[in-house]
Parts: sequence; C-alpha cells; structure tokens
Amino acid sequence: SLVENYKQEFCKDVELILRDTFPKKIVELDKLYKSEQLALSRAAQVKEATLLSLKEVTSKKEVPATPPPAKRKRNEASSLENGADKEIRFVTNVQCNHIVSELIMLVKPEIRELIEYCNKVKMWIQLQIPKIEDGNNFGVSIQEETISEVTTFCEFAKGSFDDMSRYFVTRGKVSSKIVKYPHLEDYAKYLSELDEKQFLHIRVFTNELKMIYCCMFDIINKNIEKIKKPRNQMSSNLY
Repeated sequence: SLVENYKQEFCKDVELILRDTFPKKIVELDKLYKSEQLALSRAAQVKEATLLSLKEVTSKKEVPATPPPAKRKRNEASSLENGADKEIRFVTNVQCNHIVSELIMLVKPEIRELIEYCNKVKMWIQLQIPKIEDGNNFGVSIQEETISEVTTFCEFAKGSFDDMSRYFVTRGKVSSKIVKYPHLEDYAKYLSELDEKQFLHIRVFTNELKMIYCCMFDIINKNIEKIKKPRNQMSSNLY
C-alpha cells in the first residue's frame, strides 16, 4: 500500500541519517566549538563590539541640564505628527553587537536541523512499536524510553530559540535606557556584560548540541536491536 511504501522509505532515510549524518554533525560541531569564532579569548572582542555599538550614544553623551520631562497626557502624546517630536525619538542609533548576532545566525540553522532530526527519529521509533500485547514488552519499554530521551533533547533545542529572542528583547530595553540616560555608566556596563554572557552561552550551547547528537547516536546504537524488533531476539545490528 501507499502507507507501507512511505513507511519503508521513511525508515530507510532515518537509518541513513543515524548512520551517516549524526557522526558528521558531531565532528562539525566539535570543530565549530574549538574554532576561533568561539574561542574564549574572543570575549574581549565581544566587549569591544559592545562599545562600538554605542559609539553614537557616547559621542553625543551630555549631562542634561534639566531632568527629563514628566510623561505627557495621552492627548498631548498623540501629537507624533510634530517633526521635533520625531527627531527626539529617533536621533540616536544603537547597533546590535555584530559578533553575537553573527554567531546567533550561525547556530540557529543547527538548532532547526536538530529539531527536525529529533522529530524524524521519534517517528521512526514510533513506527517500530508493535501492536499492544500482554507480556514480552521489555523491548517496547526501551522504545518508549528512547522516545522520551529524544523528546527531551528536542524540547531543549526549542527552548534555545526563546533564549535568543529574549536576548534581543533585553538588549533593546537596556539600549533604550542608555539612550535616555547616557550619563549613567551602569547601563552601558550591563550591556557589555549581557553581550559577553550571550557569547559564552552560544559557546556552551554549541558544545551541548554536539553532546545531544552523541547521546542520541549512542543510545540508539546500543539498543538498535530492541528498537527495530522489540519482540525478536534474532535481529541484526544496524551498524
């Protein structure tokens, strides 16, 4: 049938991914983790990039002679058609930290790819689960445990997307404070620490991606017989 043909082709594709793609990803991510792009010594460059992103703010930094005006009433604040008001709001440009942004763009495709592989592996194992019967379910429990482990890895990868989004939101809020209060050095210092923290997080996360591939490859390889044929002891090893 069409469904059975799809199942066979899908299983072949996933087994090829497990056999060839996972080892390649482990090597690639290990090289990236040990590369100059993620070297610990680059943390100083990240801080320099933070200062560069605030160049326009620091060049215009002046201690205000009068305190900032109180919040306007709604009917007064609605007059954004005023050209002077627009100039006040958009006079200063704060750039992203180009090093951190480049690394995020480098790592995000790896995260998307891992999530896709996790979903395929889960479906592949699910297709190997036999019909429900009484007894002789030890192999099925191994399949279910493996699916649970892969799901945990997948959820961890999905959470990393939220972490990266929160970084940009937090940086934007801090940058707005720096623009509003350029004479307070604490905000600029916090922004520098935030960028360095995100750089270190990306570095650690890259190593964790490699470890996830290693763990999935190891778990599946060790239990391949029970995963493919949970109720048949006479199965050959995939590798």
